[in-house]
Amino acid sequence: MASDKPRIHYIDFMKGLCILFIVVSHTDDTLFALAGKNLNFTLESFRIPMYYFISGVFFKLYQGLGDFVRRKVNNIIVPLVFFFLAGYAFHWLGQYLPPAQHYYGDFEWSMILDPLCKRNWECNVPLWFLLSLFEVNVLYYLLQRHLPNHWWVILSALILSFLGWYCSKHHITLPLVLDTAFVGLPFFILGSEVKRCGLLSPMRYDSWGWLALFATICIIYPFAQDINILQQRLPSYFYLYLIPTVSILALFWCCKRLPYIPVINYIGRYSIVVLCTHYPLIRPIHRAIKTLMLKTGTDMSMLCSAITVVIVILIELTLIKLLTRYLPHFTAQKELFKPGWIPAWRHSKISNHEN
Repeated sequence: MASDKPRIHYIDFMKGLCILFIVVSHTDDTLFALAGKNLNFTLESFRIPMYYFISGVFFKLYQGLGDFVRRKVNNIIVPLVFFFLAGYAFHWLGQYLPPAQHYYGDFEWSMILDPLCKRNWECNVPLWFLLSLFEVNVLYYLLQRHLPNHWWVILSALILSFLGWYCSKHHITLPLVLDTAFVGLPFFILGSEVKRCGLLSPMRYDSWGWLALFATICIIYPFAQDINILQQRLPSYFYLYLIPTVSILALFWCCKRLPYIPVINYIGRYSIVVLCTHYPLIRPIHRAIKTLMLKTGTDMSMLCSAITVVIVILIELTLIKLLTRYLPHFTAQKELFKPGWIPAWRHSKISNHEN
């Protein structure tokens, strides 16, 4: 939620870098092959886990379960519902276009129930992460509130993560992507622990971060494996948590000395907008560019994908400005539900009446 507190610029940079990698991956993950055969697998080792980590950095208990859930509904569930319904509307409108323009596939009314019964939502797939993140927040809150000490919390989280890993390895799908929340919980706790230990502040050895990141990449790259939490493609339990943890901490260490980097930091600050809007943009833009290139006698799929990424990011910069300004309650910039679960518009009327 937007506030007047000074931002941690290197955290915004990490989020911005991560969402850029996700946009590229959803456009055409073979683009990473230009910089190395195993680069996509190397990035997969921390792409989604790092989002859990960053969310854990900002975890707070607040004033009881009711207030905690209200805040997370404002921050996570409201954008999820809003952008899911927007994607649903795009699918509905798309059925009236010529068949060649059906970028999002065939429309079915039952798609509205996808979040309740499917893993791959036809209306804006990346929104699964918001549901998973909400569940992780609630799980960690309950563990913190109801277990006797810190080590019981850690042990319980590891047991839940093993359950999530076991379900993935045996393709057991839990409702509401709950297995992904179990898998992501240790990364979320890692972020919370980094904050608890005071590592967010500048430290004496921060200048060694670049060396740590370089050494980590050199070690991980030759052994990189496919990690996809949603699709239940996971390596061994040990690899799943050791490699991403080392990668995330090395990148965190490296980024601490970085200055404010305008575009990446800006995208990172509003990464929820990019996460919720980039996927519906990719397909029509990619197809339009591919058609244009074929008409000119050019058939370069990698160039087509690269141009798509650039155009999507440019559109996202505009969308961020528009959506955060005109729809702040639906983009986690303002609270839709005030204390007492009073809707913002009714709260304003009550405040004006009292004044």
